[in-house]
Amino acid sequence: MKRFATVIFAIVALLCVMPASAKKYKWTYGDHVCEVYTTGQGKNHTQLVKAWAVAKSADKAIEQAKMDAVTAALFSGIGFDEKTHGMGVSNLRPLVTGDQYREHEGLFQEFFKQGTFLQYVREVNSAYPSGENNMACPGGRRVGINLVVDYPALRHWLEENGVIKGLGGHFRN
Repeated sequence: MKRFATVIFAIVALLCVMPASAKKYKWTYGDHVCEVYTTGQGKNHTQLVKAWAVAKSADKAIEQAKMDAVTAALFSGIGFDEKTHGMGVSNLRPLVTGDQYREHEGLFQEFFKQGTFLQYVREVNSAYPSGENNMACPGGRRVGINLVVDYPALRHWLEENGVIKGLGGHFRN
């Protein structure tokens, strides 16, 4: 009996010591159209955006909206909402070209699937989305959320990983 208890204790200790596996995010380049609109510029050149996403639950839709906001910032750019006629904001160009994506595809796959993208986007909403920003639809819930995308930090990450040249890099030999 003492030996059995020792074995059980060892198994439990091993399970406690083993690192928990990190959450994996499902992302594929160009798998769907991102519904993200710029609403203005924030402090330190961050960008204020409104992102819409559909998922089985509101929490999953919020997660997807954050991923879509960063995806749009990197690969497709972010336009203004035509319903508001732009209201003094202009389109944001993508930070990465298709060729740059193909050259560094593995890096971007890891960036999204490991959840690193979450460091570059944060919620502005002070409360959980409700009303027209959280509606039932055939795919589950359609959620609209206000976000801040940290363009300068994203650009810095791209420079550090050799995807794009730094702004001063164009003047060096």
